[in-house]
Amino acid sequence: MSEELKNVTATNVTATVKWFKPEKGFGFVRLADGSGEAFLHASVLAAASLPNPVEGTTVVCDLAQGAKGPQVVAIHSATPPETPPAPRARNQRPPRATASAQPMGQQGSQIPGLGAQPDEGGETYARPAKPPRERRERHAEPAGPATMAYGTVRWYNLDSQSGLIEPWEDGATVYFDRATLRQSGLDIVADGEDVRYLAVGSEDAPVAQRVELI
Repeated sequence: MSEELKNVTATNVTATVKWFKPEKGFGFVRLADGSGEAFLHASVLAAASLPNPVEGTTVVCDLAQGAKGPQVVAIHSATPPETPPAPRARNQRPPRATASAQPMGQQGSQIPGLGAQPDEGGETYARPAKPPRERRERHAEPAGPATMAYGTVRWYNLDSQSGLIEPWEDGATVYFDRATLRQSGLDIVADGEDVRYLAVGSEDAPVAQRVELI
C-alpha cells in the first residue's frame, strides 16, 4: 500500500457497492452518508479474504485520501444484497435492411441505400451521388457539473481527429477530439485503452473535457 493510503481519514464507514468489474480489478462504492463515492481496488478485497462483490453489497470499511480521491483501504465486513441484481440488457441495434427483404415482384425498383438496380427492361441505372456531408462540431449542452467516470476507447480516428469512449457503466458513448487530448497532455489514444474522463453535456450526448490513461 502506498504512503498516501496509510493515512486513514475515516473508519467503520458504511457504503454500498456501486459496481465492481473483476476483469478490471476495481470498482466504486457509494458512501451511506451521501458524501460521495470511493474507489475500491481488488487488493483490498484480497487482503480481507473476500470474493468479488456484486452491485448492492453493503460493506463496512476504512477510507483514505488517494491521489484521485477517497479510496477504500480496509474492509471489516461485507453483506450481499438480499436480492441479487438482475443483469442489465444492452441496447441492440435493429438489423439492416437488405435486398433479400424486398417484396417479390419489385426487384426492378430502386432500393434506397443500394447501388445500381435493374429496371423492368433489364437495363441498369446508377443512383445519384450523395452530396458531401457537412462536418458538424458537437458541443456540450449545459447539464449540471462535470462528472468523472471510467471507460474504454471504442475508436479514435486520425483523419477526423475524434473518437468515442464506451463507459463502463450504462450510458451513452462519450465524444472527444484532438483538442481534448491536447488539453489532457496526450498526443493520441489507441482503440481498447482504458481511460478516466471528465464529461459534460446531456445524458444522451456527453462530451469529454479531459481524458487520462489508467
